[in-house]
Amino acid sequence: MNENEFGYRVRLALNEGAERLDYKTAYRLEQARRKALGLHRRATAPAWNAVPVAAGGPAFPEEGGASWAQRLGLAAPLLALVIGFIGIYQWQHDQHISQLADIDFAVLLDEGPIDAYADKGFGALLQTNTEEL
Repeated sequence: MNENEFGYRVRLALNEGAERLDYKTAYRLEQARRKALGLHRRATAPAWNAVPVAAGGPAFPEEGGASWAQRLGLAAPLLALVIGFIGIYQWQHDQHISQLADIDFAVLLDEGPIDAYADKGFGALLQTNTEEL
């Protein structure tokens, strides 16, 4: 018998036994289950989701759903991501300009190989560079 089959049989036995319980016992079991689930959720909640609790209650009162610290905790990674994308774009743009400048200097100083001037790709490169300007 594997785990899934065992779990299925246990569930069936518990469901059959739950139908025979009186109201008071079922109500107490329901309250105990809710309490256990609440404790489990609190124990497995991520650290950034935890609310500091002092003797008088929560340190950050929640107004309108989420506190300012939680909203800042969600916005900070997004802001860092946007700044990172802008930085990567600028770096790649600078690299592209640097490569084009190297090609232009090589052409102007006649340091490029003679075969490069006869290459069709070199003419296409020059055409795209003049169109960008």
